[in-house]
Amino acid sequence: MLSSTPRAVGAGSRRRSHSLTGLMTVCVALGAALLMPTAAGAAGSTNKDAFNNLGQADRNEWMHGISSSTKLSQMSIPGTHDTLSIHGGENVQTQEDHGDSANTLTAQLNAGIRAIDIRVRRVNNTFTIHHASFYQKANFADVLDKAQDFLKANPKETIVMRLRAECPYKNAGTFECANSPTASEDEVRSTFQKYVAAPEYGGLFYAPSVSGSSQADIPKLGDVRGKIVLGSFDNAGKEGDEKYGIKGFNAHKEDTYAAPTIPAKWNFVKDNVDKAMPKGSSSDDLYLTYSSASNAPFSLVPSAYAGGYRTVDNDPNTYVEGINYRLMKHLNNTQGRVGIVMMDFPGWGLVNAIIDHNADNTVSGGNRMIWMVNKDKTYVNSLNGRCMVRGPEFDDSKSGGLVTQRECQSSPPSSHQWEAQKPSSFDNKGYFWIKASNGKCLTVPYNNGNPPGSGTQLFWWDCETRWFSGSQMWNVVPTKVATATGSKDGFKFINNWTGMCLSMDPATADKSGGKVTQETCPKK
Repeated sequence: MLSSTPRAVGAGSRRRSHSLTGLMTVCVALGAALLMPTAAGAAGSTNKDAFNNLGQADRNEWMHGISSSTKLSQMSIPGTHDTLSIHGGENVQTQEDHGDSANTLTAQLNAGIRAIDIRVRRVNNTFTIHHASFYQKANFADVLDKAQDFLKANPKETIVMRLRAECPYKNAGTFECANSPTASEDEVRSTFQKYVAAPEYGGLFYAPSVSGSSQADIPKLGDVRGKIVLGSFDNAGKEGDEKYGIKGFNAHKEDTYAAPTIPAKWNFVKDNVDKAMPKGSSSDDLYLTYSSASNAPFSLVPSAYAGGYRTVDNDPNTYVEGINYRLMKHLNNTQGRVGIVMMDFPGWGLVNAIIDHNADNTVSGGNRMIWMVNKDKTYVNSLNGRCMVRGPEFDDSKSGGLVTQRECQSSPPSSHQWEAQKPSSFDNKGYFWIKASNGKCLTVPYNNGNPPGSGTQLFWWDCETRWFSGSQMWNVVPTKVATATGSKDGFKFINNWTGMCLSMDPATADKSGGKVTQETCPKK
């Protein structure tokens, strides 16, 4: 029989098809298991990958791999339409429910969402979050708290916020919200400024976008990392006289929210993302596409537009593909900027497809003083990708020898294996031995008691247990290495005696048996 109300299909809880790499351990004594980077760029292929399935929380730092010189208008940024609309039934709900008090926002951010659509109602000089007349069990302070927590934990990221004063200023309809008490546009803006100026949110917003005097120029990513950028503050001032946000935020916008059919809506969406793609288009033109739509309560609800539906119950031959799946397939087979895309019920595959369109602006790079530590106990240089090796002995006593580097092997021999171990027999001030598989320690040459300089080749040597053995003590400092899809964990190893970092000799970096040295540490 015909379905009286089209229902979305394909929603599921299946996690991403790629799996997490196993846990790696610097060493047992470090007491912390470190998560290896995931195959974050995996492509989705099914409706479950595109719709109502954020997947694993492993895209929390994808902007780390984007060049800081990239303008926001040059980027492809996944976003959510009516970001916190999870209450009010299928006519109103637009997002997968991950909890109240903006916990749903946290889930979205960790899954890669970086553009959010926040709808506020003014209540006694505060903002609550609404979709029309429906309170979404979150307040604006919850949004800012969760965003601030995320950005503190991931300072290379930025969040673009579209803010809207949701309630009409007079003559509110049956399903519309009303400010309480009645508020003017000036009072709504004043309430927003209260949040901007609050000490607990100091520095959270990109200041030029919230000045209230004029819109800001489109910023570069490097200028807004760790901050919220206000894209626009809609319904809070006269059109054409906006004082908030960034210039041109709505200039190339597609938001046909009441398209009669999915194919009709898809044509609008595809046309706008395709306009953003050509490399010849201006980098100052910011494209904004809402893939969302609704004709509730009389026809298609938001989930049906996003996820598709069957015209006849239980008959797969009558399935109408949703916007999310169509968009994911299209993006998986195209390249170039697509701008900001605001989605209903996104899936991880669609989020990844948008992020992958930042390829023109990605950077990657290590540093010869930053090392990755693998679960097979190999120490891999982040710049050259070669492994630190216990090299040849000095003499027959086998009490010591050179430390060198070689090409890493899939099954590393014992000479390629090291581990950090905290000594317990003397005061080491929190530093570590870096021990070879034969129990010997990574050592800076004693040099008659004079700290040797940058470029000195390191030894492996019997581990000392005396207070002056700082030449074998290393501070293990976690850091990040930029990759095309975000970042991966790395470490600096700083010698207690010299204050220099474990490094590689650049002159022999591509040669087997090249020198492993110490060098003045990078500033960051």
